[in-house]
Amino acid sequence: MQLIDPSSIQVISAYFFFGGCIGVFIWVGLVIYLKSKWLPLLEETLDDGVKFYSLNIFLSASGILQYATVFIWSFHAKRYGMFEKRQSVPKHIQKWFVFAFFWLMFSGALIVISAVIT
Repeated sequence: MQLIDPSSIQVISAYFFFGGCIGVFIWVGLVIYLKSKWLPLLEETLDDGVKFYSLNIFLSASGILQYATVFIWSFHAKRYGMFEKRQSVPKHIQKWFVFAFFWLMFSGALIVISAVIT
């Protein structure tokens, strides 16, 4: 019986899928880091001390994505009432949250691309 060689498209799709999955796992580690180091500061500054997103890891993930959108787009900052408050957050902290947002979007795009090309 002869072994069936997978086509190059399937191999590329597998690489995209596993690359995206590894990216999501790295993002979870990044969420844990941001939750422990910078999320309490942002809740104090942007949400007037309401500690909702630092309750658990699932809420932290959505909070990191929300704060990233506040830093990226002024529309979201105005919508959430954080337009003036976001200027008081140091730029290096803003960059961490924006990086986490785009890292998740890139990893998710790799997974979606792997599903589309097969």
